Amino acid sequence: MYTVAYSQDGDIVFYLDSAGNKYAATGGSLAWRLNNPGFVHRASRFFSKQGSIGHFGRYAIFASPENGRAALSNWLHSKKYFNGSLKTIAKHYQPNNPDDFVRRLSKLTDIPIKMKVKALSKQQFSELLFGIEKLCNYRSQGDEKFYFMPKILGKIESAENPDTYLIGGNVILSKEEAIQWVQQNRLDGIIVHEHNGHIHLRSRPDHLIRHIRFPFATAPQLHDIVSFMRIIGTAKEGQCIWAFINGIDNTKQDALKAANQISFMAGGERVLAMQNDTKGFKGSVDFGDCILLKASLELPVIERAVRFLRYLLVLQKEENAPVILFAHSQGGIILEHALEFLESTERAALRIFTFGGGSFIAFGKSHLDSHNYASVADYVCLMGSPNLQTLALKRYHARKAGLTDDQMIREWAFEDAILELDSIDSEVIKKFAEARGKHYHDMFSKINNLTILDPDPGSRWKHEFASDCYQNTVRQIIQKYRR
Repeated sequence: MYTVAYSQDGDIVFYLDSAGNKYAATGGSLAWRLNNPGFVHRASRFFSKQGSIGHFGRYAIFASPENGRAALSNWLHSKKYFNGSLKTIAKHYQPNNPDDFVRRLSKLTDIPIKMKVKALSKQQFSELLFGIEKLCNYRSQGDEKFYFMPKILGKIESAENPDTYLIGGNVILSKEEAIQWVQQNRLDGIIVHEHNGHIHLRSRPDHLIRHIRFPFATAPQLHDIVSFMRIIGTAKEGQCIWAFINGIDNTKQDALKAANQISFMAGGERVLAMQNDTKGFKGSVDFGDCILLKASLELPVIERAVRFLRYLLVLQKEENAPVILFAHSQGGIILEHALEFLESTERAALRIFTFGGGSFIAFGKSHLDSHNYASVADYVCLMGSPNLQTLALKRYHARKAGLTDDQMIREWAFEDAILELDSIDSEVIKKFAEARGKHYHDMFSKINNLTILDPDPGSRWKHEFASDCYQNTVRQIIQKYRR
C-alpha cells in the first residue's frame, strides 16, 4: 500500500509504496489524482485519521479512494454538518455562491435543500456522498493514468559504444533518452547538472545503479550433462526429483549453499542443481543476460536449461517420481524461455515453484500444481512482471484488510462505477458494476498461481532466496510432496 504522496503543481501526483517504488497519477480530475473524492481538507482532523499520506495545497492526499471516501463520510458526521442541511455543506464548498451549489446537489440527489443530514436514510446518505463527489468532479474523464515508474537498474558501459541505461527489466535507453524519460515523469531518476555543464543521471537514494560492462565473456561449450549440473545429497529410493535453478549474482558456493538447504529440508535427499554461476563483477554480466532474455533473445543458458529439464524428465520415467523444481530470480526468466522448447506433455510433468522471479510462469504452462511466490519486499518481481505483480499486491493488501476476493471485487467494481458513470441511478450502477466484476474475476484467473508473501520482519528490500518467507514456503512444499 502507498505510504507517502506529494505533488508540486497538482497535474501529476506521485505515490511511494512501502518498498520505495514510485508511481504517478496523471490526467483525470484533481479529486481522482489525490484519491480525495470529496476534497477533504488537510486541516481537518479527518486528514490523518483516514490514511492521509500527503497533501496538495489545502487538500489531503489519501492512499486509496476508499480512505478518501471514508474521510468524507466522517466529515459529514461531524457535529456542524451532521446537524446542518445541504445549505451548510454548500457554504463549505462554494462560499461565494452556495445557492448554486446546493441547487445542483439537491437535483443530483433528490434530497430537499432544507433536509438535515442526520435525518437522511442510509440510501440518501450514500446518494449525498455520490452527489458531492460528482460536484467535486470525481469521475472518469477517459485520460486517467496511474502507472509504475521504473528505476534505473544499471548503467551499461562499453569501450566501443556510448553508455546506455537499463530501465526496469527489459528496456535499454541512451543517456539522452533516459534524461527525456525523467523529464517526462516516465522514469524514477534524478538529473544532476554540474557547474561545468556536464549532466549525469542518478537514482534516488537507496536505489543503487549497477555498472554493467561489456563485452560478455565467451560462454563455455557444453558437451556433458555433468558439466552444468551439480548433485547435492544422497539419492534415496522413492524420493521426489528435487531440482533447483539459482538467480543472478550467485557464486558456485552461493548456489551450493541454497541447494544444500533444500536437501537438508528433504532429509538429506538428492537435489539436482543446474549450474548458473555468476559472471562478471558483482553479477554485472548476469544483469546483461537478463536484459537480453527479457528482450526475448536466446542465450546459451537456455539450451543448457532445456537439456537440464529433459534430463529431469528422463529421471522421472526411470524413477517414477514427480519433478519438483525450485527457481529463484533469474531462474524464473530462464525457465520461461526454456519451457517454450518443450512439448506440452513434457511441460505438464514439471512442477515449478518460483521465488522472487524475474518472470512468472503462466498458469497452465507447466504442471497445474506450479506456483509463483513473491515477497512484498522483493522489488525484482515488480520490475520483471509489473502488471501482474501490481494486481497481486492490490489483492494482498485488500485481503490484509479482511476482504474476501468477492468483497474486494465488488468494492473495485463499485469504485469504477462511480468514476465512469455520471448517473447515480442504482440500476445503472448495478449493471455497470456487474460487468466490471466479471472483468476483475477474469483478471484474478491470471494471478491464481501467484501468492504474495509477508516480508521478513523489518525488511524494506529483500530479494535473497535465503529470505525467511521464501525458505518457509520451500519447507512447506517439500513437506507436501516428500514421500
